Amino acid sequence: MSNEPQDEEPLYEFDNNDELAAQEANDDQQERLDSAQPDAPLPQEAATQPPSPLSGVTLALTVRCGEVKLSLEALGRLAAGSVVDVTGMAPGAATLCHEERVVAYGELVDVDGRLGMQITRLVFDQ
Repeated sequence: MSNEPQDEEPLYEFDNNDELAAQEANDDQQERLDSAQPDAPLPQEAATQPPSPLSGVTLALTVRCGEVKLSLEALGRLAAGSVVDVTGMAPGAATLCHEERVVAYGELVDVDGRLGMQITRLVFDQ
């Protein structure tokens, strides 16, 4: 089952000349992600490169796992132990967003007793 909501518009559009190049770039990126090992040491040249000027910039990202729609009456009846229906995503699926822009899709996972998100697909600005 797909992690992506079915009713969303595409985030990016390409003209016909750029579409093939963009798909090839996404395929290459996915191959690198698939072959990456989580705790593998960095290649020597990567470890010796100076840090990027943007390396100190921190972004606030949001993890979204669906949507809840409640009437004001239902909202007023909520209490400890209430269960609400979350729609828009498969159980365990989530999106990583910066403001309203989707950055990645993934699955919610347990990381040493804390909530984490394993990335399954990145969305790049072309």
